[in-house]
Amino acid sequence: MLSIVLHVLFVNQNTATATSNNDEVSLIRKSCNVTHYPDTCLSVLEADSRSKSATDLKSLTRISLDIICEQAIELKSLFIKAKENVTDPRLKSNVRVCIEAFDYCNYDMKTDGIPDFEKGNYFDANLDVGVCVVSASDCSDTGIKLFNREIAAFYNFSADVLPFINMLDS
Repeated sequence: MLSIVLHVLFVNQNTATATSNNDEVSLIRKSCNVTHYPDTCLSVLEADSRSKSATDLKSLTRISLDIICEQAIELKSLFIKAKENVTDPRLKSNVRVCIEAFDYCNYDMKTDGIPDFEKGNYFDANLDVGVCVVSASDCSDTGIKLFNREIAAFYNFSADVLPFINMLDS
């Protein structure tokens, strides 16, 4: 009898976990479907283990803000490393623009964007995420030919977080 009860509990727990995981994927898919770049949104969020623990749009958005910061730091690091090998003055200037842009994005998100979001000030949080979208544009607008795929993915994902915040604000 005890083995039957344990079996039922084990099966029910696994079923609940699978259902929960399906709900989490559904949250990611449902949220990404309203964005401009759903494929980027899906690939970024599904690749991040924290996203799978999101229980609602607010928690998924908060995780997304952290991802934006992390990606900005990574892009800044890539450009800092690339700068070491750049000799052309114009390219060096463009690399500096990108370093400053992604540094400012991260700074703004940490000092304003995330705190605004956590206070429920979604309007300002949206503006702060917009700073990151503009940062990616500023870097791309230099005509730089380094890390174009990464910059585009960052731009797309940052832009995709804007509708998340807008849905929370409505």
